[in-house]
Amino acid sequence: MTKNDTLKQDFIFFEDLFHIYYCPLLAFANKYTNDKQASEDIVQDVFMALWMKRDTINFNDPIKPYLYKATYNKSITYLNSLQENVNIDEKNIKLQLQQKIISYDLQDSLLLKEVSEEIISCVDTLPEQCRKVFLLSRGQGLKNKEIALQLNISEKTVEGHISKALAEIRSHLRKLDLMPVVGYILYQCIGIS
Repeated sequence: MTKNDTLKQDFIFFEDLFHIYYCPLLAFANKYTNDKQASEDIVQDVFMALWMKRDTINFNDPIKPYLYKATYNKSITYLNSLQENVNIDEKNIKLQLQQKIISYDLQDSLLLKEVSEEIISCVDTLPEQCRKVFLLSRGQGLKNKEIALQLNISEKTVEGHISKALAEIRSHLRKLDLMPVVGYILYQCIGIS
């Protein structure tokens, strides 16, 4: 058997493995990361590492435990990198966000305070990663690229988190019938439209 035949056979084998295990591994990684983009990156890294190590791995042994263990390890490494790379003082960022909101002059400051508290309350209910992204964006004024670098995620993921946070805030304010009254102020203040 030639080297090309062996490579072709390896490729077909890996293609089958990928089709069988990609979705289950993606769901498994997502249980830990709660971030679809990060989970996709992790699973792709697992398959890439498997491909690179194909000459040293005994494929006569069951491959499923190996794939799940590798996915678990990469997920934990990803989560640890988030902890190491991000030391967000959420309380200070929330305070900055609240001060930005309150700093706008309005005749009815009680209404603005209520809106401010409702926004902070809504932000507190967001999933952890989404909340971090939103606070870095609106609380600290970081650009999407800066947030992506700091949190070790893609810019597309940052955009998704910001969109989700803004949609949740809009929905929350609409339920309380606060959106029409303060829409313009919120747009000026934190970019909700």
